[in-house]
Amino acid sequence: MKKRRIIKLFLWGGIFIIGISIVYAFSLYKKVFVKVNLPKIKNLVTSTPTPTPDPLAPKNVLILGYGGPGHEGAALTDTMIIAHIIPKEKKIFLISIPRDIWVPIPMKDGNQYFKLNHAFAIGLDQTQYQNKLPKYQGIAGGGLLAEESVSLVTGLKVDNFVSMNFDGFKNIVNLLGGASVNVPYSFVDEYYPLKGKEDDVCGKTDEEMKLLHATLSGQLLEKEFKCRFEKIEFKKGSQVMDAETALKFVRSRHSEINGNDFGRSQRQQALIIAVKNQILKVGSIPKIIPLLNNIAKNVQTDIDIKTAINLMADNYQLSDIQIKSISLNTDNVLEESQSEDRQYILIPKGGQDNWKVINDYIQQNLSSPK
Repeated sequence: MKKRRIIKLFLWGGIFIIGISIVYAFSLYKKVFVKVNLPKIKNLVTSTPTPTPDPLAPKNVLILGYGGPGHEGAALTDTMIIAHIIPKEKKIFLISIPRDIWVPIPMKDGNQYFKLNHAFAIGLDQTQYQNKLPKYQGIAGGGLLAEESVSLVTGLKVDNFVSMNFDGFKNIVNLLGGASVNVPYSFVDEYYPLKGKEDDVCGKTDEEMKLLHATLSGQLLEKEFKCRFEKIEFKKGSQVMDAETALKFVRSRHSEINGNDFGRSQRQQALIIAVKNQILKVGSIPKIIPLLNNIAKNVQTDIDIKTAINLMADNYQLSDIQIKSISLNTDNVLEESQSEDRQYILIPKGGQDNWKVINDYIQQNLSSPK
């Protein structure tokens, strides 16, 4: 009799703990989930049965990284990567999308062209883009617009997006105790921007300021204000990075060696692999709980609860996953160009809006990767 009571006590105790865990996880999920404002479509009755979707079919999730409050160009996405997930093969392809690709954005009065990293920002902005379509409002709308724009470029149907600001990224790396990153190449950047120094005149007079702004622009102008920048350096090989160092590693853009978007894509992929490896080492609940709390504060996604459960239920372990990379650059499918208002942009080889050349390249690499 006493043993039965003890068994019942443990049983109800276990049910209670599981129940509390589910409530806790769901409360975190509600903070993360954002719903897209799509127009309602009346259900049409058809004689053709809807096929049951394959839960192990490939999925495409768009990963977006942006500065957030306190950063210049706060809503512009510095990072745009498609995670092409193939559950049956236990593979993930990381497809880096350069932010300067010139894309058409649908507006109420027709298409307007922007750099690809503006798509998410257009949804978040409440004042500048008054003629955007209603479905592209807010974080969910910005995510939807980014999904559709990236789908146009890559030819892949993007199922969902996950966005994270820099604070969330830094907190995750800190909570993990840093990350051991395989730096793909050595580089020096003497012009990494110092936060809070963006408008420092560096001791220059009003007359000197006027003369500089009248004669110089872009990076040439920036280099005249050295007090706004710091020098950073990374050596090729494995290096343990804290959050601040990791952020500098992926954001650096003024190095003479791979200081462009293509070099940044390579570094971003290296960091993602490092974070994945570090997560595998985190085995304690005291570390996992603050990690989940941080995600709830700094991450947004349109992955609904049913899809989230299916993703977690896929029959493979994180340690078993192979991660492969695909990069789009001027060596394969892109070429440099200039917009009518003299912005530096990237367009597909063969001409603007020639998305087929990019679509075909991605499909070839997914079917027979190098």
